[in-house]
Amino acid sequence: MKRMNQRIARKPYLKLFFILCFSCFWSYKGYCQGRREVIDVSAFGAGVDDGRDDTRSLREAVKKARQTPGSTLYFPVGRYLISDPKAIQIQQDALTGKLGANPQDELYVHNKEYVIGLDFDGAKDLKIEADGAELLCDGWMEPVSFRNAENITLNGLTIDYKRPANSAGKIINMGKDYVDVKFAAEDPVDDKMIMIRIMIYDENRQSLVGPAVYHKTKELIAPQTMRFYGTTIRQQAELGRVLMVWSGFHYRPAILIYKTRNITLNDVTIHSQAGMGIVGHLSEDIALNRLKVVPRRGRYISSNTDATHFATNRGYIRFVNCEFEGQGDDATNVHNYYAHIVSRSSDNVCETFLGEKNPTHSSYQDEPMAGDILAVVKKSTLEEIGYIKVRRFWANPETRRVKIEFDGYLPDNTEDYYLANMTACPQLEFLDSRVKSHRARSVLVKTRRVRIEGNSFENTTGTAIHIGAEGDWGEGVASEDVVVKNNTFTNCGLGGADDGTIDDASAIAAHVKAPKRDRPGLHKRLLFEGNEISGGIHAITIKNAEDVIIRNNVFTDMSEAPVVVGASRRVHVYNNKGAEDFRVGEE
Repeated sequence: MKRMNQRIARKPYLKLFFILCFSCFWSYKGYCQGRREVIDVSAFGAGVDDGRDDTRSLREAVKKARQTPGSTLYFPVGRYLISDPKAIQIQQDALTGKLGANPQDELYVHNKEYVIGLDFDGAKDLKIEADGAELLCDGWMEPVSFRNAENITLNGLTIDYKRPANSAGKIINMGKDYVDVKFAAEDPVDDKMIMIRIMIYDENRQSLVGPAVYHKTKELIAPQTMRFYGTTIRQQAELGRVLMVWSGFHYRPAILIYKTRNITLNDVTIHSQAGMGIVGHLSEDIALNRLKVVPRRGRYISSNTDATHFATNRGYIRFVNCEFEGQGDDATNVHNYYAHIVSRSSDNVCETFLGEKNPTHSSYQDEPMAGDILAVVKKSTLEEIGYIKVRRFWANPETRRVKIEFDGYLPDNTEDYYLANMTACPQLEFLDSRVKSHRARSVLVKTRRVRIEGNSFENTTGTAIHIGAEGDWGEGVASEDVVVKNNTFTNCGLGGADDGTIDDASAIAAHVKAPKRDRPGLHKRLLFEGNEISGGIHAITIKNAEDVIIRNNVFTDMSEAPVVVGASRRVHVYNNKGAEDFRVGEE
């Protein structure tokens, strides 16, 4: 060793050589230690585009990924069939009426058994590479489930169904009070099939014609040809138009995000689902980049109800460059819950319950965390009259009741108040996205720190953006610090009040649903700027708000006043094209 050191000292280039060798060795060792283990689903037997059931193989690969924190789960490009006997039976029972006139009443209830396709429960630091991969589901299920997970990235993945929970056909004949519809071969229909809601679509306009309609009776008059009786259907019908039917409303989502932290979905597509597209509940920091909830080519309905829905989440919910079309309800709804106070065992202990009418959208129990701030909300007006802080809580999943030990003051007449978790009001960003041709509202806002910018909304049956608080649905809270900027709205609010149009506003409505609706100041600090709004009765309606600025917008083709204000204060409307300047409720 001594001689070697002497030789290195006499020849400096040898010293440099050894330094480089050791440097490369340690760099390579560090690279190997930091490299993610790749779990290839094909190694577990999953094959693409072969028509064989890949369920068992995919579940084994997912199980391995759950057990390997920091790994990458890789799906080679192609279609994978995922099936389950119980899911197929649920679908069959729903479609044939064995679950009643509306399958939702039997399936969308607390603690109802259901099928998970791929279960990522407890996954940590997982990257899922599925660009170009498609899950083709056979049977009603929850195809992808993230529960109790953390640091998840899902790149790619398309979700679709062999038999979607909806059908469509062309109107081929019309009578005084009926229409005849020829359904596509891929949508087999018969007399037993449940058909709950009907909507009509004009392919030339690429738009829904009007609100949902409902048949009185129906009969199969020829193979794949159904006759629907009802004057409201006939009023919207024209030969060649598409008639769409729903065979269910709420069910499990295509992707569940429950008690999960830091999840990012990039380039995910959902073509159909017998419920909502994505549900997020009790989670934190959710990013959706280039998400598409749209029907596949040749179809007209994507998710049967909301494209996305988020309840009692924290941190942020961010949409960037997303696309929504054909969903049966809102593009997104972001809120927490109004909980009833059902008992009070001492000054600082109470018990809450959401109510039988309003189970959570994940069907799992809603609950606070220690340290959360809960607003005491007056049921009659939805005003926040005080706040308490959660010290401890005990959740009972069977009864869906939550016992809370708290600090702070709670009025004695607790039956007159809700509790709402103000710590679970996530920041919402909805940016550079497109929403078109769907039922109900596009963005339903019941949270705080909101930016809706650079989007286009067109051909929606409801008001495109609803800033609301809805006591009847048990969803709140009133919103604050909302910016709606540089969006375009075209032909929105075409369905009327029954299909989501709020106060005759096509583009934006601020509003609360409470027994008494005369209170100003529930929604605070709203800015609507630089938007282009075309079509409708009113463009913007403001109620129950304060500190509202409406400026530099363009209004065209409005049948009545573009901006209407009521039960509000400090509203300033100015520098708009197509609307006069005015102020309301200056103090």
